[in-house]
Amino acid sequence: MNIYKKSSIRYITVAVITAALIVFIIMSSLLRELICLIFISFLIAYTLRPIYNSMLNRGINGRVGAFFLISLLILLIVGVFAILIPSLFRESLNFNSAAERIQNMVDNFYVKLKPIRDNKTIYSLINSLNSKIDSGIVNIFNKMFDFIIYIGQNLLSVIVIPIIAYYFLADGEYINGKILSIFPMDSRNVIEKMCCHADKILGRYIMSQLILSGLVGIATFFILVSLKVDFPIILSILNAFFNIIPYFGPIFGALPAVVIALIESPRAALWTAVWLYVLQQIEGNMLSPKVTGDSVSMHPLVIILLLIVGGKAAGFIGMVLAVPIGVIVKIMYEDLNYYLF
Repeated sequence: MNIYKKSSIRYITVAVITAALIVFIIMSSLLRELICLIFISFLIAYTLRPIYNSMLNRGINGRVGAFFLISLLILLIVGVFAILIPSLFRESLNFNSAAERIQNMVDNFYVKLKPIRDNKTIYSLINSLNSKIDSGIVNIFNKMFDFIIYIGQNLLSVIVIPIIAYYFLADGEYINGKILSIFPMDSRNVIEKMCCHADKILGRYIMSQLILSGLVGIATFFILVSLKVDFPIILSILNAFFNIIPYFGPIFGALPAVVIALIESPRAALWTAVWLYVLQQIEGNMLSPKVTGDSVSMHPLVIILLLIVGGKAAGFIGMVLAVPIGVIVKIMYEDLNYYLF
Protein backbone atom coordinates (compact mmCIF):
# COMPACT_ATOMS: atom_id res chain seq x y z
CA MET A 1 0.00 0.00 0.00
CA ASN A 2 2.86 2.35 0.86
CA ILE A 3 4.44 1.70 -2.54
CA TYR A 4 1.24 2.72 -4.36
CA LYS A 5 0.87 5.75 -2.09
CA LYS A 6 4.44 6.87 -2.82
CA SER A 7 3.88 6.33 -6.56
CA SER A 8 0.69 8.40 -6.44
CA ILE A 9 2.44 11.22 -4.58
CA ARG A 10 5.27 11.15 -7.12
CA TYR A 11 2.86 11.26 -10.08
CA ILE A 12 0.93 14.15 -8.49
CA THR A 13 4.19 16.02 -7.83
CA VAL A 14 5.32 15.57 -11.44
CA ALA A 15 1.88 16.68 -12.69
CA VAL A 16 1.90 19.81 -10.50
CA ILE A 17 5.45 20.72 -11.56
CA THR A 18 4.53 20.16 -15.22
CA ALA A 19 1.40 22.32 -14.91
CA ALA A 20 3.41 25.07 -13.19
CA LEU A 21 6.02 24.93 -15.95
CA ILE A 22 3.34 25.21 -18.65
CA VAL A 23 1.84 28.29 -16.95
CA PHE A 24 5.30 29.81 -16.56
CA ILE A 25 6.15 29.11 -20.21
CA ILE A 26 2.96 30.84 -21.35
CA MET A 27 3.76 33.87 -19.20
CA SER A 28 7.46 34.09 -20.03
CA SER A 29 8.47 35.03 -23.58
CA LEU A 30 12.14 34.39 -22.78
CA LEU A 31 11.46 30.84 -21.66
CA ARG A 32 9.20 30.30 -24.67
CA GLU A 33 12.10 31.23 -26.93
CA LEU A 34 14.38 28.87 -25.00
CA ILE A 35 11.88 26.02 -25.31
CA CYS A 36 11.60 26.78 -29.04
CA LEU A 37 15.40 26.52 -29.43
CA ILE A 38 15.45 23.22 -27.53
CA PHE A 39 12.56 21.87 -29.60
CA ILE A 40 14.20 22.79 -32.93
CA SER A 41 17.49 21.27 -31.74
CA PHE A 42 15.69 18.10 -30.65
CA LEU A 43 13.90 17.88 -34.01
CA ILE A 44 17.22 18.18 -35.87
CA ALA A 45 18.85 15.54 -33.66
CA TYR A 46 15.82 13.28 -33.96
CA THR A 47 15.87 13.53 -37.75
CA LEU A 48 19.60 12.71 -37.84
CA ARG A 49 19.27 9.86 -35.30
CA PRO A 50 18.85 7.01 -37.87
CA ILE A 51 22.05 8.08 -39.70
CA TYR A 52 23.82 8.50 -36.35
CA ASN A 53 22.79 5.00 -35.23
CA SER A 54 24.02 3.57 -38.53
CA MET A 55 27.41 5.24 -37.94
CA LEU A 56 27.57 3.78 -34.42
CA ASN A 57 26.85 0.30 -35.80
CA ARG A 58 29.83 0.74 -38.14
CA GLY A 59 32.11 1.35 -35.17
CA ILE A 60 32.40 5.15 -35.46
CA ASN A 61 32.83 6.99 -32.15
CA GLY A 62 29.58 8.61 -30.99
CA ARG A 63 30.94 12.12 -30.45
CA VAL A 64 32.90 12.03 -33.71
CA GLY A 65 29.80 10.88 -35.58
CA ALA A 66 27.62 13.57 -33.99
CA PHE A 67 30.18 16.29 -34.77
CA PHE A 68 30.47 15.10 -38.38
CA LEU A 69 26.70 15.07 -38.93
CA ILE A 70 26.11 18.50 -37.36
CA SER A 71 29.05 19.99 -39.31
CA LEU A 72 27.73 18.49 -42.55
CA LEU A 73 24.27 19.88 -41.81
CA ILE A 74 25.69 23.37 -41.14
CA LEU A 75 27.65 23.31 -44.41
CA LEU A 76 24.53 22.16 -46.27
CA ILE A 77 22.36 24.92 -44.76
CA VAL A 78 25.01 27.60 -45.41
CA GLY A 79 25.35 26.39 -49.01
CA VAL A 80 21.59 26.42 -49.56
CA PHE A 81 21.26 29.92 -48.08
CA ALA A 82 24.20 31.17 -50.15
CA ILE A 83 22.40 29.99 -53.27
CA LEU A 84 18.85 30.96 -52.27
CA ILE A 85 19.24 34.38 -50.63
CA PRO A 86 20.53 36.23 -53.76
CA SER A 87 17.77 34.61 -55.83
CA LEU A 88 15.14 35.41 -53.20
CA PHE A 89 16.36 39.01 -53.11
CA ARG A 90 16.11 39.30 -56.89
CA GLU A 91 12.61 37.84 -56.84
CA SER A 92 11.55 40.15 -53.99
CA LEU A 93 12.39 43.21 -56.12
CA ASN A 94 9.54 42.25 -58.44
CA PHE A 95 7.07 41.52 -55.66
CA ASN A 96 5.56 45.03 -55.47
CA SER A 97 4.78 45.04 -59.19
CA ALA A 98 3.26 41.56 -58.86
CA ALA A 99 1.06 42.73 -55.97
CA GLU A 100 -0.11 45.70 -58.06
CA ARG A 101 -0.93 43.41 -60.97
CA ILE A 102 -2.93 41.14 -58.67
CA GLN A 103 -4.85 44.16 -57.39
CA ASN A 104 -5.55 45.31 -60.97
CA MET A 105 -6.73 41.82 -61.86
CA VAL A 106 -9.15 41.81 -58.90
CA ASP A 107 -10.37 45.31 -59.81
CA ASN A 108 -11.08 44.17 -63.38
CA PHE A 109 -12.97 41.22 -61.94
CA TYR A 110 -15.03 43.72 -59.92
CA VAL A 111 -15.98 45.59 -63.07
CA LYS A 112 -17.14 42.39 -64.78
CA LEU A 113 -19.30 41.57 -61.75
CA LYS A 114 -21.03 44.97 -61.83
CA PRO A 115 -24.51 43.54 -62.67
CA ILE A 116 -24.58 41.49 -59.46
CA ARG A 117 -22.76 43.94 -57.19
CA ASP A 118 -26.07 45.67 -56.37
CA ASN A 119 -26.85 42.68 -54.19
CA LYS A 120 -25.48 43.71 -50.78
CA THR A 121 -24.76 40.14 -49.65
CA ILE A 122 -22.76 39.28 -52.78
CA TYR A 123 -20.98 42.65 -52.68
CA SER A 124 -20.00 42.04 -49.05
CA LEU A 125 -18.71 38.54 -49.88
CA ILE A 126 -16.66 39.86 -52.83
CA ASN A 127 -15.13 42.60 -50.68
CA SER A 128 -14.28 40.11 -47.96
CA LEU A 129 -12.72 37.69 -50.47
CA ASN A 130 -10.72 40.49 -52.08
CA SER A 131 -9.25 41.66 -48.79
CA LYS A 132 -8.43 38.10 -47.71
CA ILE A 133 -6.65 37.31 -50.99
CA ASP A 134 -4.64 40.53 -50.86
CA SER A 135 -3.66 40.18 -47.22
CA GLY A 136 -3.01 36.43 -47.56
CA ILE A 137 -0.56 36.78 -50.45
CA VAL A 138 1.23 39.72 -48.84
CA ASN A 139 1.46 37.89 -45.49
CA ILE A 140 2.95 34.76 -47.07
CA PHE A 141 5.78 36.68 -48.71
CA ASN A 142 6.30 39.01 -45.75
CA LYS A 143 6.60 36.12 -43.30
CA MET A 144 9.23 34.44 -45.45
CA PHE A 145 11.38 37.57 -45.50
CA ASP A 146 10.66 38.24 -41.80
CA PHE A 147 11.99 34.75 -41.09
CA ILE A 148 15.24 35.53 -42.94
CA ILE A 149 15.55 38.85 -41.06
CA TYR A 150 14.81 37.06 -37.77
CA ILE A 151 17.66 34.63 -38.42
CA GLY A 152 20.02 37.56 -39.03
CA GLN A 153 18.89 39.44 -35.92
CA ASN A 154 19.04 36.34 -33.68
CA LEU A 155 22.31 34.96 -34.98
CA LEU A 156 23.43 33.87 -31.48
CA SER A 157 20.30 31.75 -31.02
CA VAL A 158 20.78 30.21 -34.46
CA ILE A 159 24.40 29.33 -33.58
CA VAL A 160 23.27 27.69 -30.32
CA ILE A 161 20.83 25.32 -32.09
CA PRO A 162 23.46 23.03 -33.72
CA ILE A 163 25.40 22.92 -30.42
CA ILE A 164 22.32 21.72 -28.52
CA ALA A 165 21.52 19.29 -31.36
CA TYR A 166 25.06 17.89 -31.08
CA TYR A 167 24.58 17.10 -27.38
CA PHE A 168 21.16 15.56 -28.06
CA LEU A 169 22.88 13.22 -30.51
CA ALA A 170 26.08 12.49 -28.59
CA ASP A 171 24.48 12.19 -25.12
CA GLY A 172 21.05 10.95 -26.19
CA GLU A 173 21.20 7.71 -24.21
CA TYR A 174 22.36 9.54 -21.06
CA ILE A 175 19.55 12.13 -21.38
CA ASN A 176 16.97 9.37 -21.96
CA GLY A 177 18.18 7.56 -18.85
CA LYS A 178 17.89 10.71 -16.73
CA ILE A 179 14.35 11.39 -17.96
CA LEU A 180 13.38 7.76 -17.36
CA SER A 181 14.70 7.96 -13.78
CA ILE A 182 11.95 10.48 -12.95
CA PHE A 183 9.35 7.70 -13.14
CA PRO A 184 8.83 4.92 -10.55
CA MET A 185 11.01 1.84 -10.98
CA ASP A 186 8.08 -0.52 -11.60
CA SER A 187 6.76 1.56 -14.53
CA ARG A 188 10.06 2.32 -16.30
CA ASN A 189 10.01 -0.84 -18.42
CA VAL A 190 6.53 -0.06 -19.77
CA ILE A 191 7.44 3.59 -20.45
CA GLU A 192 10.64 2.56 -22.23
CA LYS A 193 8.74 0.15 -24.49
CA MET A 194 6.14 2.83 -25.26
CA CYS A 195 8.87 5.34 -26.14
CA CYS A 196 10.62 2.81 -28.41
CA HIS A 197 7.33 2.07 -30.18
CA ALA A 198 6.56 5.79 -30.63
CA ASP A 199 10.13 6.47 -31.78
CA LYS A 200 9.95 3.77 -34.44
CA ILE A 201 6.65 4.96 -35.94
CA LEU A 202 7.19 8.69 -35.50
CA GLY A 203 10.74 8.57 -36.86
CA ARG A 204 9.57 6.80 -40.00
CA TYR A 205 6.74 9.32 -40.47
CA ILE A 206 8.95 12.42 -40.02
CA MET A 207 11.68 11.15 -42.34
CA SER A 208 9.17 10.17 -45.02
CA GLN A 209 7.45 13.58 -44.85
CA LEU A 210 10.78 15.42 -45.15
CA ILE A 211 11.82 13.30 -48.15
CA LEU A 212 8.47 13.74 -49.90
CA SER A 213 8.37 17.49 -49.22
CA GLY A 214 11.88 17.88 -50.63
CA LEU A 215 10.94 15.97 -53.78
CA VAL A 216 7.74 18.01 -54.20
CA GLY A 217 9.67 21.27 -53.76
CA ILE A 218 12.25 20.32 -56.40
CA ALA A 219 9.60 19.11 -58.85
CA THR A 220 7.54 22.28 -58.28
CA PHE A 221 10.57 24.45 -59.05
CA PHE A 222 11.15 22.73 -62.41
CA ILE A 223 7.44 22.92 -63.28
CA LEU A 224 7.25 26.66 -62.54
CA VAL A 225 10.50 27.40 -64.39
CA SER A 226 9.34 25.46 -67.45
CA LEU A 227 6.01 27.35 -67.41
CA LYS A 228 7.88 30.67 -66.86
CA VAL A 229 5.92 31.50 -63.69
CA ASP A 230 7.38 34.34 -61.58
CA PHE A 231 8.96 33.67 -58.16
CA PRO A 232 9.70 29.96 -58.80
CA ILE A 233 12.05 29.61 -55.80
CA ILE A 234 9.69 31.21 -53.28
CA LEU A 235 6.66 29.32 -54.60
CA SER A 236 8.44 25.95 -54.67
CA ILE A 237 9.64 26.45 -51.07
CA LEU A 238 6.09 27.32 -50.04
CA ASN A 239 4.71 24.21 -51.75
CA ALA A 240 7.35 22.04 -50.07
CA PHE A 241 6.53 23.45 -46.63
CA PHE A 242 2.77 23.13 -47.05
CA ASN A 243 3.15 19.58 -48.38
CA ILE A 244 4.07 18.51 -44.84
CA ILE A 245 0.39 19.01 -43.92
CA PRO A 246 -1.74 16.03 -45.08
CA TYR A 247 -4.79 16.61 -47.33
CA PHE A 248 -4.99 20.44 -47.07
CA GLY A 249 -1.29 21.16 -47.56
CA PRO A 250 -1.11 20.51 -51.32
CA ILE A 251 -4.04 22.90 -51.88
CA PHE A 252 -2.50 25.65 -49.74
CA GLY A 253 0.86 25.14 -51.46
CA ALA A 254 -0.48 25.19 -55.02
CA LEU A 255 -2.81 28.18 -54.61
CA PRO A 256 -0.12 30.94 -54.51
CA ALA A 257 1.54 29.50 -57.63
CA VAL A 258 -1.77 29.44 -59.52
CA VAL A 259 -2.55 33.04 -58.44
CA ILE A 260 0.88 34.28 -59.57
CA ALA A 261 0.49 32.39 -62.87
CA LEU A 262 -2.94 33.99 -63.32
CA ILE A 263 -1.21 37.40 -63.50
CA GLU A 264 0.42 36.27 -66.74
CA SER A 265 -2.66 34.68 -68.27
CA PRO A 266 -5.55 32.30 -67.50
CA ARG A 267 -3.81 29.75 -69.75
CA ALA A 268 -0.64 29.85 -67.60
CA ALA A 269 -2.74 29.47 -64.44
CA LEU A 270 -4.59 26.50 -65.94
CA TRP A 271 -1.37 24.69 -66.93
CA THR A 272 0.17 25.45 -63.53
CA ALA A 273 -2.86 24.00 -61.76
CA VAL A 274 -2.88 20.93 -64.03
CA TRP A 275 0.82 20.14 -63.58
CA LEU A 276 0.74 20.71 -59.81
CA TYR A 277 -2.33 18.47 -59.61
CA VAL A 278 -0.49 15.76 -61.57
CA LEU A 279 2.50 16.17 -59.23
CA GLN A 280 0.31 15.77 -56.15
CA GLN A 281 -1.37 12.69 -57.63
CA ILE A 282 2.03 11.10 -58.28
CA GLU A 283 3.17 12.00 -54.76
CA GLY A 284 -0.06 10.85 -53.11
CA ASN A 285 -0.68 7.63 -55.04
CA MET A 286 2.80 6.42 -56.01
CA LEU A 287 5.53 7.92 -53.83
CA SER A 288 3.75 8.38 -50.50
CA PRO A 289 2.55 4.75 -50.10
CA LYS A 290 6.07 3.46 -50.80
CA VAL A 291 7.93 6.00 -48.65
CA THR A 292 5.45 6.46 -45.79
CA GLY A 293 3.67 3.13 -45.89
CA ASP A 294 1.14 2.63 -43.09
CA SER A 295 3.33 4.31 -40.48
CA VAL A 296 0.50 6.50 -39.14
CA SER A 297 -2.39 3.98 -39.37
CA MET A 298 -5.01 6.63 -38.61
CA HIS A 299 -8.40 7.13 -40.23
CA PRO A 300 -8.49 10.12 -42.64
CA LEU A 301 -11.38 11.67 -40.66
CA VAL A 302 -9.28 11.60 -37.48
CA ILE A 303 -6.37 13.26 -39.31
CA ILE A 304 -8.67 15.98 -40.69
CA LEU A 305 -10.08 16.68 -37.21
CA LEU A 306 -6.54 16.84 -35.79
CA LEU A 307 -5.54 19.31 -38.51
CA ILE A 308 -8.55 21.53 -37.75
CA VAL A 309 -7.81 21.52 -34.01
CA GLY A 310 -4.09 22.11 -34.61
CA GLY A 311 -4.80 24.96 -37.03
CA LYS A 312 -7.16 26.66 -34.57
CA ALA A 313 -4.73 26.22 -31.68
CA ALA A 314 -1.42 27.24 -33.29
CA GLY A 315 -1.93 28.06 -36.97
CA PHE A 316 0.47 26.54 -39.50
CA ILE A 317 2.79 25.10 -36.82
CA GLY A 318 -0.21 23.51 -35.12
CA MET A 319 -1.25 21.81 -38.36
CA VAL A 320 2.30 20.52 -38.89
CA LEU A 321 2.50 19.10 -35.36
CA ALA A 322 -1.11 17.84 -35.19
CA VAL A 323 -0.50 14.44 -36.80
CA PRO A 324 2.75 13.61 -34.90
CA ILE A 325 1.08 14.52 -31.59
CA GLY A 326 -1.96 12.46 -32.58
CA VAL A 327 0.31 9.51 -33.39
CA ILE A 328 2.00 9.77 -29.97
CA VAL A 329 -1.37 9.90 -28.15
CA LYS A 330 -2.64 6.92 -30.18
CA ILE A 331 0.47 4.85 -29.40
CA MET A 332 0.29 5.73 -25.69
CA TYR A 333 -3.38 4.71 -25.54
CA GLU A 334 -2.80 1.41 -27.36
CA ASP A 335 0.33 0.51 -25.39
CA LEU A 336 -1.22 1.39 -22.02
CA ASN A 337 -4.18 -0.85 -22.85
CA TYR A 338 -1.80 -3.64 -23.88
CA TYR A 339 0.62 -3.46 -20.95
CA LEU A 340 -1.71 -2.47 -18.11
CA PHE A 341 -4.99 -4.12 -19.04
